[in-house]
This record gives sequence, C-alpha cells and structure tokens, in this order.
Amino acid sequence: MDWIVIDGVRPYDGRYDFDIAEVELTTREWGWIKRFSGYLPLTIEDGFRGADAELYAALAAIALRRAGRIDNRGVPDVIERLVDAPYGTAIRLETDEVDEDGDEVAADPDPPESLAVKPNSSGTDLTTSSETSAKTPDDYGTPDSATSVSPPITLAK
Repeated sequence: MDWIVIDGVRPYDGRYDFDIAEVELTTREWGWIKRFSGYLPLTIEDGFRGADAELYAALAAIALRRAGRIDNRGVPDVIERLVDAPYGTAIRLETDEVDEDGDEVAADPDPPESLAVKPNSSGTDLTTSSETSAKTPDDYGTPDSATSVSPPITLAK
C-alpha cells in the first residue's frame, strides 16, 4: 500500500491512500497532472525520477479529492497552496513493503528513489490531524469553463 502524506498545509494534513503503482487515473486526473506539472502518461516516470514538486502537488490534490476532502473545483486552489509549501517537507510518499508471502511489512520510511522526495531540512515528526472535515458538496451542473480572449472587433468604414 502507498500513501501520500501532507504535513504543514492545514487543513489538509494527513495520510491518504494512493497506491502509485495500482491507481488508475481518470482522464480528468491526467488533465490536472498535465495542466499543473506538464507530464503525460508516457512521461510521468521522468517526473518521479526527478522528484518533480509540481507532480507531487498534483498527485496530492488528486488523493485529497479521492478522499472526499475537496471537490473537483477545489483541485486548482489546493495545488496552488501545495506548491507554495516548503519543497520536500510538505508532501511525501510512503510505501509498505511486501514479503515473499505477499504480506505487508511496516511502512518504509525511505521509499524507492523513483518515489522519494527528499527533505531539504531535518524537519519535525509527522503529526496528522484527528479532526473530521465537513463533507464537501457534490459536483453538480456544468463546471466553469475557461474563456479565450477574442481579438478586438474592428468596424469597416
């Protein structure tokens, strides 16, 4: 099992299930990853190898949405908050190892290099919020769409 851990970005602090190897991302989720980090399904491994902070922020926002902490409209705002948090300490991935019998072993404090975001400071012990968040409203209707700027209208003389 893998988790995304958010620390220091209240009210989103916590540990969220997000099995990187097993998760099937939706087209909407891939759109968020592309829009906010630039990665596509065939290039995302480059982001993991480089421990791209914007990729991790997008994945954390997706984990929050899947956990019901935010709705679709909240994803861009949460990503903006996450990218302003200190790199390497606010978001990290944790993984459990599986032994030969398929049983999970304790969480690995140092995930594989392809998934690790290394902190740039010693940091502090992780504490998770025990608060229960209010239920987010369901997404109904048509989501807001972006509008493009039209060229100025010129009148023929």
